[in-house]
Amino acid sequence: MKTVWIVPIEPIDQRYTKQWYDNIPEDLRKMDVAIRNVDGLINEGTQTTQGAFLNFAFTNAYKAAQIQAIALAFQHGEVKSGDKFLVTDAWNFAITSIRYMSDLLNVPVEIHGIWHAGNYDPSDILGMKMTGSWAPHVERSWFHACDYNYFATEFHKNMFLKNLQIEETHHAKAVRSGQPHQAIVLPLLKYASYPKKDIVIWPHRYNADKQPAIAEQLDMMITQKMNLNKEDYYSLLGSAKALFSCALHENLGISMMEGCLAGAIPIVPDRCSYAEMYSKKFKYPSEWTSSLDNFEKYKHLVIDFIHDKVVNYNEYHDDLEAQRGVLIQQYLTPTIMYRNLVR
Repeated sequence: MKTVWIVPIEPIDQRYTKQWYDNIPEDLRKMDVAIRNVDGLINEGTQTTQGAFLNFAFTNAYKAAQIQAIALAFQHGEVKSGDKFLVTDAWNFAITSIRYMSDLLNVPVEIHGIWHAGNYDPSDILGMKMTGSWAPHVERSWFHACDYNYFATEFHKNMFLKNLQIEETHHAKAVRSGQPHQAIVLPLLKYASYPKKDIVIWPHRYNADKQPAIAEQLDMMITQKMNLNKEDYYSLLGSAKALFSCALHENLGISMMEGCLAGAIPIVPDRCSYAEMYSKKFKYPSEWTSSLDNFEKYKHLVIDFIHDKVVNYNEYHDDLEAQRGVLIQQYLTPTIMYRNLVR
């Protein structure tokens, strides 16, 4: 039996990475696949860097420990020809080491990488902070080292291919696949029928690419200021009539999907991944929040759009139910990815 080696993102309770850490191995075991989880260095007290998805220092220690574990597995003959590696965050230098050992030790393996964000996206924190020309070369090399590169949305996939100037002959290595978030579906759907309050939530990381200054002016609930655990956060989502986003950077948008599953109306700009994911009834023109200056100009229209969703919440019942179906069937399921891993 061939083995799938899972190289996870470090499990952080505040992010969905802890859910992935627990659920992906469980999912694959149900498909009669042998699983090896490659742990990194665990530090329970590690917090994410402010405004970021991970801790930018500790993530390197975590990945370095993963590389050591993988290298020893190759050294001891535990990695066999035909094994597959699922790197759940493709911004991981372990990809280089896996391909290096696979080629030089003549142990052919498949590498599957899930892309979240990177320097190739100018609106992402990596794109805004990294300087020099080194990062695009690294990202291109990891793309080519992988046999399958997974992107949650067409928007994300196309941006990656365009901005990194990937030759069209290699585009088949880029696969639009939903992500393994299916474990959140049932726990959140139970809130869809719960009584709602006249609450609007801004659920994002408190970072410039999400434009928190706009949310501040709209006087809505900002979850990053509330120090909520996961259970309390889900309960809050279940009590809200709407969630609002004005993000400039969004390759998927897990927080908006969580709120939609819990029965809140997603109010999103017609840009980024939102453009393909959400019904036109829930999208407002991108121009309204494309900058803080533009928001000042269109603020009255934004407020009216939000007010309509809150006041007329019950009238959007069928649209909201249809929207949840789209998210569950296309974006919250890893069917394509898992099929490639187990075949």
